[in-house]
Amino acid sequence: MKRRCAVLFIVVLIENGPLRAVIRIKKHFQNSTFIQDVTLYPAAPRVDVKMQAEWHEKHILLKVAFPLSAHNQKATFEIPYGSVERPTTRNTPAEQVQFEVPAIQWADISHEKHCFSLLNDCKYGYDAKGNVLRLSLLRSPEWPDPHADEGHHEFTYSLYPHAGTWREVLTVRQGYDLNYKLLSLETDKHQGTLAAEHAFVQIQADNVVLTATKKSEDDNSLVLRFYEWAGKNMDVKIQLFPEVQSAPDADLMERPIGTLQITNNRVSVPTKPFEIETVRVRFALSTIPQEVEAAK
Repeated sequence: MKRRCAVLFIVVLIENGPLRAVIRIKKHFQNSTFIQDVTLYPAAPRVDVKMQAEWHEKHILLKVAFPLSAHNQKATFEIPYGSVERPTTRNTPAEQVQFEVPAIQWADISHEKHCFSLLNDCKYGYDAKGNVLRLSLLRSPEWPDPHADEGHHEFTYSLYPHAGTWREVLTVRQGYDLNYKLLSLETDKHQGTLAAEHAFVQIQADNVVLTATKKSEDDNSLVLRFYEWAGKNMDVKIQLFPEVQSAPDADLMERPIGTLQITNNRVSVPTKPFEIETVRVRFALSTIPQEVEAAK
């Protein structure tokens, strides 16, 4: 005999302005409550769902599921510094054990013009079966922790329907936009050496992501780490702050392994498909603006 559980919900429009519209959905299920703020932006292709949950269940796994028009025997999942394809079929024992698989910021099922990426900011268990893509949200096992996931949670997942492959529509960048929002800081008017608009580092390639900017472990060099995610062989051009003294190529331990030519404070880094690259940049101390020194 199957147990039927009712889900009660209320839908309210809480914001409707020129920048965004927000629909709030309140739900109640057994001992748990949920608030979903569904946000739509006029200039953005995503639909963000910010969710607050008070979770008090046992032996229940909560997922969000999207039956899609896209049909493909493979789904793509983001992994550290890359992506991997996994089957959406369950024809073999190896496929059957993939009832849940890990991913970082997104997963995607694409077929011709019917394509869909599911993004998230902190939930990393996905499954794709047939034309259904799901994301695991909350769990309530008895073992090894009988109180796993109990209590209050806040997280965001995002719907990104698109035409074309995930490479063509830059799903990787949408995942980073969701997870690494711009930080703004209000300050008083003051004298400084920078222009009203300025970029410290510019990488002129959509298929490259700058993942780290940090001080070197053993000197005052600035370490830049990036990777190529679309499977293209290219020279990645990096525009840097004046005046650059040197910018050697380095390994993952930040040890220089080669020289890079500098032209007008720009370096060109030969990059293979899916390669992780590290560059150590050393500036003349006299050219570093006081804003940068103060931020150290």
